[in-house]
Amino acid sequence: MTSRRCLLLVLLLVFLVSACASTSPLATKSGDRKALLGLWEEEWPDQEDHDRYRIDEADGQVTITPLNRTDIQAVKEVFFQHKRLVFTLVLNGSPVRYDLVLVNPTLLAGRAKGGARNFDEPVRWHKKD
Repeated sequence: MTSRRCLLLVLLLVFLVSACASTSPLATKSGDRKALLGLWEEEWPDQEDHDRYRIDEADGQVTITPLNRTDIQAVKEVFFQHKRLVFTLVLNGSPVRYDLVLVNPTLLAGRAKGGARNFDEPVRWHKKD
């Protein structure tokens, strides 16, 4: 009788864990990941020039590629989970840390901090394709 109860308890726990893993509020929805992919244009306060980036996915990892000023900027440490996109943009050798949220399928909004001028600015990215 005891081994039967243990087996039942183990099966119940396995069922609950697998159900929670697939419906976790921290899980990234496939629609969010798909909305993230594509061409984006960055908007900084009081700047007329807008940098462009392509967000792709390769082997389950999100990548960000600068499309202009490629000689002075590179992106590393990209992390996307549950509508939140965090990455480091190395601009002229100085890291700028971005923390953006996918507000809707055409808007990323958040802050950029760091860099040679010690940025702490609101930033918006608009989807272009």
